[in-house]
Amino acid sequence: MTVQPTERTIKRLFALSGNLCGFPGCQLPIIESAGTVTGEICHIRARSAGGPRYDVAQSDTERNGFDNLILLCRAHHKVIDSQIDIYSADVLQEMKAVHESAAGRPERATDSVIAKMLLNDLQHIEITDNAGNIAINSPGAIQAHTVNVRTSRRRVAVNPPPGTIGADQQQSRYVQYLIKRYNEYASADKTRATRFNYGVISTNIEGRYKAPWKLLSSAKFDEVCEYLQQRISKTILGKVNASKGHGVFSTYAEFLTKSG
Repeated sequence: MTVQPTERTIKRLFALSGNLCGFPGCQLPIIESAGTVTGEICHIRARSAGGPRYDVAQSDTERNGFDNLILLCRAHHKVIDSQIDIYSADVLQEMKAVHESAAGRPERATDSVIAKMLLNDLQHIEITDNAGNIAINSPGAIQAHTVNVRTSRRRVAVNPPPGTIGADQQQSRYVQYLIKRYNEYASADKTRATRFNYGVISTNIEGRYKAPWKLLSSAKFDEVCEYLQQRISKTILGKVNASKGHGVFSTYAEFLTKSG
């Protein structure tokens, strides 16, 4: 049986989070005013072998204890777990301490309800011997708290369900084109103080819309494209090209014509 954090632990964690993502500068709430859970319980040192920053010396109790947990928005949870060379356990511990010191408040009776919601959202997915397609927590797909699929394959493809941007080949290709164009323009900025991260724009979209762009409804296609087009236009290279009368990106109609 998988060990989980206790309700008492998450109640304390939520109070000290101030209902904000613990990532520096992020103002996304853990629980929206409408009651939607938009944050996640994150393990600083992974709760299972093979996970980010896993520490074999930890006990299950320690892995799920207060000191090893931080609340983050879904986008920043993905960021810290995909860049473990940057976000080490020590960095996350300091991040947690600074955030809780600044945002923390006393516990409230209603925090018990929030703790239950966050624990319900803490999901475990195990994939084994799958020969078909899987859609997990995607619009139009079957929703489940626990999905167990066993496979001998090294990699399992998770396909976007019908009605999403990722399921529409033309829409998907155009969004990928805009992302590539943004990365080309933004990475050309030589005044940047830090190394450019090509994956940040996709993370920003996920943070903005609370889901990866491929899993967003096709009804969001125009909105996502407008967001990306604005980001391209605001880059230094985009402004320079626009001032010279050069186009900085193809419209969707132009893209379809060119790509045939």
